[in-house]
Amino acid sequence: MQAMSNIAPIPLVPEQCAVLRHCRDAFCKAVETKFGCTAIIHNLDDSDSSGSNASNFSAPELRYFKKLSKGVKVSVWKDDLTRHKVDAVVNAANEGLNHGAGLALALCEAGGPMIQMWSDKIIGKQGKVPTGTAVSTPAGNLPCKNIIHAVGPHLPSNPTKWDVERFAPILHKTIKSILDVVELGKLSSVAIPAISSGLFNFPRHLCANIIVQNVQDYNDRNRFNGRVVEINLVNNDEPTVQEMERACKEILGAPNITGSYSGAVTSRDQSFTSGNSFQFGNVTLHITKGLIEEQMVDVIVNTISDNLDLSMGLVSKAIFEKAGQKIQEELYKNKKHFVASGDVFVTKGHSLNCAAVYHTVCTLRSGSGAKQILYEVVLNCLMKAVSAHKSISFPAIGTGNLGFHKQEVAEIMVKAVAEFANKNSRKKLDINFVVFPKDIEMMEAFKNKLDGVKGQMKFDSAMPQSSAFATNESKRNETPTLEISSVSKEALREAQAWIMNMLGPRNGTITIMNNYVIYFGQKDHENLLSLQTLLGVHITVFFKNGNGGIIITGEPIPVSCGAIEVESMLCQAQKDFALDEESDLLYSVVRWQCKAAPWPPKVNAALEKSYLARNKEIELDDYNIKVNLKSKFVVDIFGKTSSVERTCMFKDYNPFHLDSNSFYARTPVDGKDFWEMERKVKDCGLCTIRVEKIENAALQQIFELNRMRIKDKPEHLYQCVSAQFCDLICRVGFHKDFAPPAEQKDGSGIYFSSRLDRALKLWNRQNEEYIYIIQAQVLTGKSVIGSPDFILPPVMGSDPLKRFDSLTDKENTHVIFNGQQALPQYLIICGKPTLSAV
Repeated sequence: MQAMSNIAPIPLVPEQCAVLRHCRDAFCKAVETKFGCTAIIHNLDDSDSSGSNASNFSAPELRYFKKLSKGVKVSVWKDDLTRHKVDAVVNAANEGLNHGAGLALALCEAGGPMIQMWSDKIIGKQGKVPTGTAVSTPAGNLPCKNIIHAVGPHLPSNPTKWDVERFAPILHKTIKSILDVVELGKLSSVAIPAISSGLFNFPRHLCANIIVQNVQDYNDRNRFNGRVVEINLVNNDEPTVQEMERACKEILGAPNITGSYSGAVTSRDQSFTSGNSFQFGNVTLHITKGLIEEQMVDVIVNTISDNLDLSMGLVSKAIFEKAGQKIQEELYKNKKHFVASGDVFVTKGHSLNCAAVYHTVCTLRSGSGAKQILYEVVLNCLMKAVSAHKSISFPAIGTGNLGFHKQEVAEIMVKAVAEFANKNSRKKLDINFVVFPKDIEMMEAFKNKLDGVKGQMKFDSAMPQSSAFATNESKRNETPTLEISSVSKEALREAQAWIMNMLGPRNGTITIMNNYVIYFGQKDHENLLSLQTLLGVHITVFFKNGNGGIIITGEPIPVSCGAIEVESMLCQAQKDFALDEESDLLYSVVRWQCKAAPWPPKVNAALEKSYLARNKEIELDDYNIKVNLKSKFVVDIFGKTSSVERTCMFKDYNPFHLDSNSFYARTPVDGKDFWEMERKVKDCGLCTIRVEKIENAALQQIFELNRMRIKDKPEHLYQCVSAQFCDLICRVGFHKDFAPPAEQKDGSGIYFSSRLDRALKLWNRQNEEYIYIIQAQVLTGKSVIGSPDFILPPVMGSDPLKRFDSLTDKENTHVIFNGQQALPQYLIICGKPTLSAV
């Protein structure tokens, strides 16, 4: 049974709203990573959020889409370029790359000072950028990888016809240079504004014509070598958007009725709707009329009978006739086993306008579990598609011979998209539900369902929990509220205290103590510099006596914003570190391999965790394969299979006795064990809130191996830790950066205390609501008196390879330098002396 959530609503004052508007993603990520809590913000008006043109910001709007013959996808958007999410955005630059006005200034302000610095380096190295050419730099804080700085022609004010004719070839050259940079960098999407039409005075309508003509020419000449490239023509002023739309219709023709576009807009954690479309995060759903066999997308979904005969059924027959006989031959060839309801077979598109066809086997509505099978088929197709494709089209599955009601099909298919959107947090996918033009009832069923989603936000389940926001349709006069939920009362209380510290009145300074600052890379330090400039705060990184952190000083609201962004960066560093540690740990105890070649540690860990979770299969996106964990075989995108082996490196490694479906578990303790812990805690003047037993099958094996090496009985020792590191220690064991004491008097290692009362003094954590103590078995072995200068135990005798096992202060403190010498046993959560149990 799933534990009930504890919920804490927190009304927000205007200052707190201002902070959350600026850094809401970072805030929700930090709350989830640090405390395992979900944050939902209700009634927060987003209309004046920070960013370029923020006060005038409105939802991004798609005006035109067309897929060209060689695969190029052209779309026209009304949107803020600083928020548009693509691989690269184009900046209208000058020859000196001085980004001091117009679009260039807006991009620099949003992306951070590093953009100007990178531009200055280009000028210093190669001199001015000639008009008609383009160069690329990283994008800083913008939601894209690169900025393409294109230098278009600069016309005089009120240019004459002769001026325009003289400079038009240079604008042609500029647009071609942009597309050349896209191809050279193998970028998959680019956002191009109306270059030279603003401050550089090129007539708007002619500018639009030249841009679209060059895009068409590039496609016709197949300059992208068959790659699918999305070219978004993005502007934020209505007259320019209209000119781009006009030019596309005149030069490229009418837009596709059933098309696929990336919906490349910024992730603002709110829905975007347009006509019969709904976008949430990276998933876009379109309801369109058309013929499924005519779709110009990456994947077309077909529905077939269990005998795989494509000539049966209206949809299947239409696809078969369009694709040709070879698709039937390939489908029969791919049949490797008994065909069951719910199976999905993959073939090439052959003569269809798609890369692949997913042939689905469903069951009659009267059959057992028919609705669930239909739901799982749609979900499975989406999961397959997102690993290698960007767009997929479905017919209204089940409304023909299978006998489903059209309202049922609409409900099931949209529900599956919602579930997929919930699981898919990284990759973009365009989903098309294609309705036969004369099937008015089916179209209405889908539209009614989609309208319900738009009006009632039924896609709440599709919202990533770490950054969930309530609908923008909330009434303006309702109080903005932050809702925090967690299955743990203690985690909820810790999160509330941290939130009040981050969002509460500031004296101009926040100090964050976290040793993960030492894992920051160059990109992280560049982000700190950008935050410093954008927020007008001062950021100082420090590391002293084994304790690291960051100090932010400045005005209260910018300091809060900066502190939350830094916390989010530290959380990401913690996640990356934990994944590496977990991967190495599991690689030490179990190996997954295919064709006698073991997978690398991170893939090995993903397979083992999925296997222990009792999942039937897992898709490995980087390998374009699916691993059947139950039958232990792998299937590639062409349907070829290979066997998979799971080899335990220790005969006693058996995590299946745990009830957690994982290699580690935390189980509440009661009875004798609890009373014993409660007595120890009471002697220190504390009250016991909860005791959990920690079991980790992988750590246990590594610990036992070290016990044989050290040949000594382990000691029961204690360590006080911060709330955010409790689960991390249960998962990957101890590390010196998880719980450094205030002073490392006995060496730079992992500290423990033999007495609970001394542990409380060694780690004086006054800034948290509870005290978290871990009791561990520790192999101290042969010890020697410690010193602050020791970064390793000293050498024993004359052999430089033989060292002491630990350091000590000769009283209660013990220091080890290898986390594998300690095994966590119990987590004890205590109330402070002035705090009663809750």
